[in-house]
Amino acid sequence: MQDDLDFQQKLSPTIGGKTFRIPPPTHCPSCRQQRRCAFRNDQHYYRNACSLCKKSLISIYSLDKKIPVLCDDCFWSDRFDPLQYGVEMDFSRPFFEQFAEMKAKVPRLAIFHTQSENAEYTVHSSRNRNCYMGSSVVDCEDVHYSDFSFLSRDCLDLFSCEAMELCYECLLSDKCFGCDHLELCFNTSDSMYCFDCKGCRSCIGCAGLRNKSNWILNVPSSKEQYEATAAKLKIDPVFRREFEKKFQAVNLKTPKPAVWQIGCENSSGNYLTFSKNVQQGFNMKHCEDCRYVFEGHRDTDCGDIMRIGLGEMLYECAAIVESRFSAFCNLTYQSDNLLYCDNCQATSTSFGCMSGKKNKYCILNKQYTKEQYEELVPKIIEHMMKSGEFGEFFPVTLSPYGYNETKAHEWFPMKKDEVIKRGWRWSDYELPPPENVKTIPTDKLPNDIRDIPDDVLQWAIICETAGKPFKIIQQELNFYRKKGLSVPHRGPQQRHRDRIAKQNPFKLHARKCMKCSRDIQTTYAPERPEIVYCEECYLKDVY
Repeated sequence: MQDDLDFQQKLSPTIGGKTFRIPPPTHCPSCRQQRRCAFRNDQHYYRNACSLCKKSLISIYSLDKKIPVLCDDCFWSDRFDPLQYGVEMDFSRPFFEQFAEMKAKVPRLAIFHTQSENAEYTVHSSRNRNCYMGSSVVDCEDVHYSDFSFLSRDCLDLFSCEAMELCYECLLSDKCFGCDHLELCFNTSDSMYCFDCKGCRSCIGCAGLRNKSNWILNVPSSKEQYEATAAKLKIDPVFRREFEKKFQAVNLKTPKPAVWQIGCENSSGNYLTFSKNVQQGFNMKHCEDCRYVFEGHRDTDCGDIMRIGLGEMLYECAAIVESRFSAFCNLTYQSDNLLYCDNCQATSTSFGCMSGKKNKYCILNKQYTKEQYEELVPKIIEHMMKSGEFGEFFPVTLSPYGYNETKAHEWFPMKKDEVIKRGWRWSDYELPPPENVKTIPTDKLPNDIRDIPDDVLQWAIICETAGKPFKIIQQELNFYRKKGLSVPHRGPQQRHRDRIAKQNPFKLHARKCMKCSRDIQTTYAPERPEIVYCEECYLKDVY
């Protein structure tokens, strides 16, 4: 499309006064997204050791990969200089081949998190306090086992939430308090098992409600009925399973909009909030003038990005925070004017660098002057244009992870033989089982949190789905006790997978509104059973 080509021209890099137009993509948007996602590990943590100080640490890279990793202190110290690994560009060979060789030798941060206190077990996260096992968690306090969530406190098991407090197992929801098991709810409090409820209070098992209090299964109830039902849901698993079936029946009968957008203007895609001029965007918050974007927060003028926060003028980038005017980069923080860089912090005007920190005018981790940089980079780009490399994100073969460890496997699942056939990695690495730790099956756990003793912290619980052991931490136990919730029967990774599975696929289908027959674009596939309306019919129904 001409609009896409014009947008690419807008994002094309200028070096030494000359603009190098990005060529049209050779992959469809989904394949481009899959390629970027293959460079992101959010859920797999491993024991490792700093390659300099040898301190034991937690890393997103397993030991079998033999990737040199650094603790935060060593990375930022004078002991580590990324430029000591610099190499000169060899114009007789492909760029990606040389970058891969150099990249393999350069140490990198074991796990990426910044400006945080007591949040060492988080990744791709910033400005947090007392957070544990989270990814893309920003400006949060006491938030655990959560993903892509912001400005929240005292919560567990969130996905794509903002401004939540004392909430559990919620996704795609904002500004809620004291709630459990919400999806697509806003400004709701003291509620459980709700879908698409706004301005509600003390509601259970409801869907599509606005500004209601004390409703159960979309029917008005008394305060006493609400309190009795809420109490029983927390401690009686049989009652809970039967209630969830009734809730799903209510939810299925409640009309859904073709796409989920709130406060958006001139935008296409799904799960968009307060965004403008976003085309083919999915799960975007407060973004403007973006195309083919997946999971972004406060981004402007970006194309083909995934998991970007506060990005500006970015193209074909993944896992970028507070960076701008860059293309074909992965995991950069507070950087600008980068091309084909990976794991760079506070770095500017560089090409093909790895683990840069406050560097400028570097190419393949080698220092140059401004004049040398502006003379050499155009030659490299022209070389890459001839080899067909320029304009493409890093090939999946350069990913440090097995495909099954990455975000790509969540959104584009593949079997091991399919992955190997493509020449990509698959990880069979298993964490060694804990030594001398007692295990307990979930059917031996008391249902009432008041009956759970403190020594449950010393036991490993066997996940009822995956069959693997997991432990709970003190902060987690305190949270369950405060909320009166049962101890979970599924491990953190399984709970995350269950939340992700509730999302609609990131694909639009042509359908008819089931009320007025108007043509619509929706992420609800035609064969799905939901009642899907155009925006006008949906708004008339819920208000």
